This record gives sequence, structure tokens and C-alpha cells, in this order.
Amino acid sequence: MKKKLVLALLIATLFTGGAFAQEWYNSYAPGIDGSSILANVGVGFGVLSGYKMSIPPLSASVEYAGLPIPLSVGGYFGFVRYKWDFLGLTSDWTLTKLTFGARGAWHFNFLQDLDAYAGLALGYLVYRYSGFTGTGGTGAFDWGFFVGGRYFFTNILGAYLELGYSPISFVSAGLSLKF
Repeated sequence: MKKKLVLALLIATLFTGGAFAQEWYNSYAPGIDGSSILANVGVGFGVLSGYKMSIPPLSASVEYAGLPIPLSVGGYFGFVRYKWDFLGLTSDWTLTKLTFGARGAWHFNFLQDLDAYAGLALGYLVYRYSGFTGTGGTGAFDWGFFVGGRYFFTNILGAYLELGYSPISFVSAGLSLKF
């Protein structure tokens, strides 16, 4: 009898845990419905060594979160300008980066009001330099990855934080909008 009770509790625990596990990685957070458009506007942090930001990393993204699986797809744009500064020595040398492309994120349903996600970005990076070596610039394909979360204070307005690799910053934070 004792063995049957233990076996029944073990099976019930496995099925309950499996149902919970299905829920957190296989659905959007409760505030994200089947046709949400999510927009982020923010400022980045994380400076290249030997450089000082003259214009901080600015970024914007828009994603459509209406697919039958918890995957959002959209685009992004970013801009930053650095000025050379090494050991307090500065110059007129500047580096400007402009990036744009596509991004996608898988959403997780951990907490009631938190939209947690992880994703990839693929795009194009244009950079231009000017200073003591002259001026020039070029472009190249670039990629990035990120993990982040959005917390909505109202049905429309919230805040976001993303960590990861991008051509302009390692951390980005700002406002989120939901339409």
C-alpha cells in the first residue's frame, strides 16, 4: 500500500510539474495578447575601452507578438557616437555607428506582469570615422543576442531592460509601449 501511495504521488508530481513547465516556456506573459505590437525606445550602456561616448547608444525596436507560438518578430535601429579618449588624452577622432535589421525573441511566462524573453538579431552595421587619420567608413553584416524583460505599469506603458551583445551596447534600458 505504501509503495502504491508513493508511486501515485510521484506520478502526480511529474504530471503537475510537466503541466507547469509547458506553461512557462510555451506561452506569452498574460499581458501580451495574440495581436500585440511591442515597441522599445531606450538608451544603452557599455563603452568600448579607450573611448568616451559623445552621444550615448540610442535604440528602438518594434516587434509583432501575434504568432500562435510565443515568438515575436520585428526590426531594430541603433545609433552611437564615440570620441577617442585614452588615459585622459583626447582628440578630434570620432567613431559613429548606425545599425538596423531584424530581430526575433522567444517569450517566457515566469511572472504575472513580466514579459521575459531571449532572442537574436541580424542586421547591417554602418560606421564612419573621422579625425587625425582622415575620414572614412564602411558597413558590414552584424548579429547580436539578448535576454530581457518588460514590465508594464499600465495596459500600454512599461519599462524594459536587455542584456547581451549588440554593435552599440551591452545593456539597454528604456520605455516599452504595447499597441
